Amino acid sequence: MIINYFKIAWRNLLRQRIFSLINIFGLSIGLACFLLLASYVKFERSYDSFQEDSDRLFRVSQQFRGQEYSAWAGGAVAPMLRKEFEDQLESVVSVIGINTYLKTTEGLQPGESFREDYFYYAEPGFEQIAGLEILQGSLNGFFEEPFGLVLTETKAKKYFGEESPIGKILLATGDVAFEVKAVIADLPENTHMKFDFLSSVATFKNLNEFPQNADFGSFWWPQTYTYVKVKEGLDPNEISKKIPEINANYRNPEEAKNYTYFLQPIQSIHLTEDFSGDWSVGINSQTLLIFLSIGVFVLLLACINFINLATARAVHRMKEIGVRKVNGAKRGELIFQFLAESFLLNGIALIIGILLVYLFLPLFSKILSLELPFDLFQDENLLGLVVLVWVTTSLLAGIFPAFYLSGLKPDLILKQSSFPGGKVLIRKSLVIFQFSLSALLVFCATVAYMQHRFLQESEMGFDEEGLVTVKLGNVAKANLENIKQEMKKISSVQSVNSISTPPGLGGGWKPSVAYDGMQEDADFSVFVQYVDEEYFRNLGVSLKFGREFSPDYQDQGELTEMMRDRFPKVENLGIIINESAAKWIAQTHSEPLGVGLRVFTEENGLLFSDYSGKIIGVVQDYHAQDLRNSIKPTIFLPAQNAAADASNVLLVRLERDFGQGEILQLKNAWNEIVPGLPFDYDVLESSLALSYAQEARTGNLLGAFAWLTLLISCMGLLGLSIFTAESKRKEIGVRKVLGASVNGIVLQLSREFLSPILMALILALPIGFYLMNQWLQQFANKLSISVWYFVLTALISLLFAWITVSWQSWRSAIANPVESIKTE
Repeated sequence: MIINYFKIAWRNLLRQRIFSLINIFGLSIGLACFLLLASYVKFERSYDSFQEDSDRLFRVSQQFRGQEYSAWAGGAVAPMLRKEFEDQLESVVSVIGINTYLKTTEGLQPGESFREDYFYYAEPGFEQIAGLEILQGSLNGFFEEPFGLVLTETKAKKYFGEESPIGKILLATGDVAFEVKAVIADLPENTHMKFDFLSSVATFKNLNEFPQNADFGSFWWPQTYTYVKVKEGLDPNEISKKIPEINANYRNPEEAKNYTYFLQPIQSIHLTEDFSGDWSVGINSQTLLIFLSIGVFVLLLACINFINLATARAVHRMKEIGVRKVNGAKRGELIFQFLAESFLLNGIALIIGILLVYLFLPLFSKILSLELPFDLFQDENLLGLVVLVWVTTSLLAGIFPAFYLSGLKPDLILKQSSFPGGKVLIRKSLVIFQFSLSALLVFCATVAYMQHRFLQESEMGFDEEGLVTVKLGNVAKANLENIKQEMKKISSVQSVNSISTPPGLGGGWKPSVAYDGMQEDADFSVFVQYVDEEYFRNLGVSLKFGREFSPDYQDQGELTEMMRDRFPKVENLGIIINESAAKWIAQTHSEPLGVGLRVFTEENGLLFSDYSGKIIGVVQDYHAQDLRNSIKPTIFLPAQNAAADASNVLLVRLERDFGQGEILQLKNAWNEIVPGLPFDYDVLESSLALSYAQEARTGNLLGAFAWLTLLISCMGLLGLSIFTAESKRKEIGVRKVLGASVNGIVLQLSREFLSPILMALILALPIGFYLMNQWLQQFANKLSISVWYFVLTALISLLFAWITVSWQSWRSAIANPVESIKTE
């Protein structure tokens, strides 16, 4: 009996080839889009869920003055938690990250140094927090002893090839020898912990001449990532609430109010973007919701096509239903028949959709810049999702036609050939809903794309063309000046500056700042950077008042004291500020030049740094960070000051049309002075473009799926226009015989479909404006949504709809009217 239902369903699909192809093609695209986006969202939400008891793992993060969030906590946090929550926390682990240079004396490329940015020191228990998989060697005693090293499998092959690295030596900066103790499997893609090398905190203490058995006592140094594992059955929220209260017992209570520590679930870390100093870049959970919504929308549009075409074709099946009912068919049997057709059609579409997923997965992964996993038969959750989607879409697409058509009375069916009751309203409502979603996505994609273009093309306030950044690493101060002079000999080099932070890529560090006469409640967030002479002239940033740093080092100040034999106190510095900082100081001083300024870090009354001097210049505001951030008050100190050289980066300006030849010349100049260190460079324009990678991906994905929704909607519109043309063949023939023109007939047939499109636009565009206005709030610099975005969306939607409908209308209008009337 059931086989017969599917046989009849198969015959119906073959009998109505055009409508079947439209439905199958639309559903397969909808299913493929949904599966791709659902897989992506599932992957992004799976971060850090592979560790054992991941629901009990938390990171200790902090909020500064109730505003800014930071992923790190000072070294004193872990000992405080171990002491105060001994009965509630199963483990407390700190991790410290650095960058260094590594080289081997054996293995591959002996003696050649490589810069490694993911080198970490960890405490015992980290192997469980991170879920490490040991491939070679052992971690027994590793975290208790200094100068051991763990490598990932990829890095082991980089330095030692296929040989076992266990027991071999890697030399770090300063020729510090590390012995390889173990090799671990490469960390999975879905973890926020990105590291390649691991040593012990005992090593860090040894290198910094810190007592091995002593706890870190500062909430500033060293900056650590601190993880805890809450004991089973305890409420982490209660622990999180108590930490700020306890913190006040370990530092000045007034100072403690500014720093609120809390437990952040490890599984939520990747789903946040506003934590400074994180291991890796996260993604906004709202962005994932947008992508998942798009997948559901595309699938829903395909189902609407099925419903629309099924109701439109109902008139051709009314007599079939009536005859079957007269011959004793029960309503349940008819419902089963329609659902069988829906399940069969969706099954075919599902198979094609899965094939499309595998076909387009490499392209989709390339757009997302990650290897997206999709193994249908190995992932039970994914396979269950596919089955659920098949059943749900089959029911959603088939249940309305099944119940509606099977409920018609046979005497009413056999007496008339039209579809009784509200068919036009139903179809028009579904068309309006379809094109509302399509227009909404087109509008959102247009705004997202233009926002990305806006970020890329907007002026940063400095001339970024021709700039190259070179990481300095551990270049000695004497060598730094020699490198700069050697590079300046190159004809294409226009300037060379040593700085702490590349322009446009970072605001700098944020200490406490005070100026002469500042009121106690005049608290403000200020960035600090280190730059050298003629930096602003070379950057293309003009001076508003005063002068730049002098090349004769008269602004470098005087080192008056090394506080606690470690931290410098420097006085009589020359200081430059930007316009935003000048406006802040203008609360007290009408003229900023000559005002005394102090930059310091303090904890419990003890100073960790102390720089003071007078303002010698004010520069115009420019974007020290990318355009997602607003311009902040910034203070510039001399990079070569009396305490130390604070340079991290060389900023080299070349001719605008420079190429690899000029880069090779820079490399040769570098190798002349420091042949043992790698030449690690970036083109600043490329780095700035990469900082907007997430916006680019969002815009590209929104755009691609917006076009797909339009395609699916137009396919449904094509099916309806074919049906309408068929049902009006006699009317069209009569009109032509009576002298109606082809254009008039096309206009008459098109008008029926274009009015719902206009209604869809009226509904969709206000919603799109609201949603994208909310999305744009995350950007400090954003475009304004002008009327042209509405016009463009309307034109695109109407154009696609008009082409779809008018093409079929034109075919019907040029048909021979005699044949139309005769066949009718």
